[in-house]
Amino acid sequence: MYSSQLIKHPDLQPLMIKFKHQFPGVHLEYNMRLLGWHGYTGLGLDVDTVKKILQKCLDENKYFKVWEMKWKGKVEDMPLDLWEGKVAYYKYKDKSIL
Repeated sequence: MYSSQLIKHPDLQPLMIKFKHQFPGVHLEYNMRLLGWHGYTGLGLDVDTVKKILQKCLDENKYFKVWEMKWKGKVEDMPLDLWEGKVAYYKYKDKSIL
């Protein structure tokens, strides 16, 4: 699903509001963009998978980030459309420096 559709999806809005209140200072929109398709980047996840990610964060007091993986081979061998990422969870600390 495209990132803009994920961010505006009515099933995700209540979870996103709770996430913003529980984790102030975490840049939710940026990471939500990378959960969906955003140009040639993004994980392309569906609504149900994103719901599980947000619910896990709220239940376990953890926030998530999407890490962009780096190409480890020779530069000349890298495909032009390469983009790879993964979701990582972090324990939340009550500081807004995230």
